[in-house]
Amino acid sequence: MHPIESKMVWHLAFAFLNLAVKEPRMVQILVIFAASIFLLLGSLHGIYTLRDLSHPRAFTPSDPALREAMQKSGIRFHPSINLWKAWLGFNLTHSLGIVIFGAAFLYVGLFAPQVFAASGLMQAAAVVVAALYFLISLGFFFATPTIGAAISLACFLVATVLVHFMGP
Repeated sequence: MHPIESKMVWHLAFAFLNLAVKEPRMVQILVIFAASIFLLLGSLHGIYTLRDLSHPRAFTPSDPALREAMQKSGIRFHPSINLWKAWLGFNLTHSLGIVIFGAAFLYVGLFAPQVFAASGLMQAAAVVVAALYFLISLGFFFATPTIGAAISLACFLVATVLVHFMGP
């Protein structure tokens, strides 16, 4: 990044923090926004996976022969389960975890923002889980979940920093 661009980014960040410190509900807004992203992405992932049960289009290999091979291949752990069913199950449980994480923090953001503000454990959980999803998505997913996780992580981080500037 060019030094002028870097300086501009820092100026924007400090301007945002200055504005955020003056807005008492900013922590709540950031938690709601971050949680909503996870809830939306997890829900979409689940919907696409459920659709793939009958009409594989989203999480199916681009080579139809590979999906057929997955359907014919059992897994060693439990040979009666084929790899395609296991793949769909993994995607559904992945979706469920993201939805639960997003819904839990959305509830906190909407109805109990003081819990987030008062709990270092709640702040750490939000930041660590969002950071892990971001890091995992960098290596294994495409741009949309990576960007979503990055934005959510940034929101949870800023909310946590603001709690310590503004107090609970």
